[in-house]
Amino acid sequence: MSQLFEKFIQHLQESGLNDRTIQNYKATWSKFWKWMLETDTDLDDPGLATQKDIADYKRYMLDFGGRGGRPAKPSTMQLTFVHLNAIFNYFASQNLIPDNPVGPVKKPPVARRTPKWLSRNEQNTFLREVRKDGSKRDFAIVVTLLRAGLRVHELCEMMKTELSINPRSGSVYIRGKGYKDREVPLNAEVRSALESYLADRTDDSPYVFVSQRSKRLAVRAVQHLVEKYRRRIRIEHLTCHALRHSFGHDLVVSKIDLQQVATLMGHFKEDGTPNIQMTMIYTTPGVEDLTAAVESISWT
Repeated sequence: MSQLFEKFIQHLQESGLNDRTIQNYKATWSKFWKWMLETDTDLDDPGLATQKDIADYKRYMLDFGGRGGRPAKPSTMQLTFVHLNAIFNYFASQNLIPDNPVGPVKKPPVARRTPKWLSRNEQNTFLREVRKDGSKRDFAIVVTLLRAGLRVHELCEMMKTELSINPRSGSVYIRGKGYKDREVPLNAEVRSALESYLADRTDDSPYVFVSQRSKRLAVRAVQHLVEKYRRRIRIEHLTCHALRHSFGHDLVVSKIDLQQVATLMGHFKEDGTPNIQMTMIYTTPGVEDLTAAVESISWT
């Protein structure tokens, strides 16, 4: 990692970005660094790249930047340039380089974002299959992801002391870095699943979800759990993140204010205010939404 980039990573950490986002920035920089060193063996630090270097890297990605030497996907291109622009913009703002070489380069076309949520029928199919297995823990995990919209790592880090369940209400306090703490209300469905699961617990773990081997459930264990059911019910787009997307989309379809949706999803700007722009993805209509729209004007 170059000295310039180390300063940028330190800036991200101090800003409260989560580890996964920081790792994504590192992956982008690693690929760019490797390409730069292959094209200019005399270069000491890729942070000194010029506008021509950025333009050449864009052409490289359009031709060979994807897996197996294939062209990179539009979404990969877009994310790469968002990352590079942020990195070099930071370098320039700190007077580490004269200017941002990414700025003048024409950006890759915006990829059409495909909805990744589950329809109501798909959600019911999934829940029925999990319930059929009879595991109260697994059912509580799935219902919490689907009806509270938590990220997987947030679910794994849930503490009993941060959980409040009453007959008519409930919530969980999610601790995030920077300004990203939030309190997520839990509906009756989630409260019931959690109470049933926790009533059978006899261990002393402070975490809400545990495994047979650990006092805290691992992120990968949750991913394996969802993958098991994906293979079983053959819903190809069933992932942990699709469950979170389903929560956001269902809120939008129910005409919940976007500021409320952003807050519930944990979409915040650096100043702590709701980031509605991030939440706009949930307003993209899926096939079920378009079908309902067409049927609404039917004369029959």
